[in-house]
Amino acid sequence: MAIEVRKAKSDDLDQITEMWYELATMHEDIVLGYDLSENAKETWKEFVENGLKRRNMCTFVAEEDEELLGFLNVVIRERLGIFEDTEIGMVLDVFIKSGRRGEGIGSTLLNKAERWIKSKGVDAAVITVSPFNEEGVEFWENRGYETYLLKKRAEL
Repeated sequence: MAIEVRKAKSDDLDQITEMWYELATMHEDIVLGYDLSENAKETWKEFVENGLKRRNMCTFVAEEDEELLGFLNVVIRERLGIFEDTEIGMVLDVFIKSGRRGEGIGSTLLNKAERWIKSKGVDAAVITVSPFNEEGVEFWENRGYETYLLKKRAEL
């Protein structure tokens, strides 16, 4: 059966949250300052659940034979009016189950998200990826995303 990409539903939240937690704990190990709070799962699930009702946020899932294989979160964020582009699409999270990576599922999710961003009248999308996430960096670069900012951090 073919992989279907669709908007997430409330019934998907538990599975999506577990996938996100796997992604988040991986980042916790490689990204300074990404230590998760005790209630991280619940807080993130509530954020996505509220996002299902918002005009400027969408969660897409990839599904095959009623099994969720991955998800992607995207939001439209307003920027300060000093910039020409006052809105920008931000891909917040992308996750594909490890046994299914490399099959084009992430690209299919991203294509759907980019079309959604364009449908909102927004012309640009951004992502944040850890330089230590080599697989993620390669994924984004292969899709035409370029480095335009670097974040630095200091403990005070």
